[in-house]
Amino acid sequence: MTHPDLVGEPLIDAQAAARLLHLHPVTVREMAGRGEIPAMRIGRVWRFRASSLDAWVDSQLQWDRHPHSEDER
Repeated sequence: MTHPDLVGEPLIDAQAAARLLHLHPVTVREMAGRGEIPAMRIGRVWRFRASSLDAWVDSQLQWDRHPHSEDER
């Protein structure tokens, strides 16, 4: 029997991640391959945690709210 504390958040596939991010699944896989979004590759497929993607979106929104120099853009 598996201990409940050891069971992590389920992983989602690129289709579900794309729905969450409102992007095309191919775009999500490409972004994962470039390391732009939090993801892990298991075999030949990309897997994601919804909470990690949500945190990534929040971090992107925070970054966009702060003034930046032209060099950072």
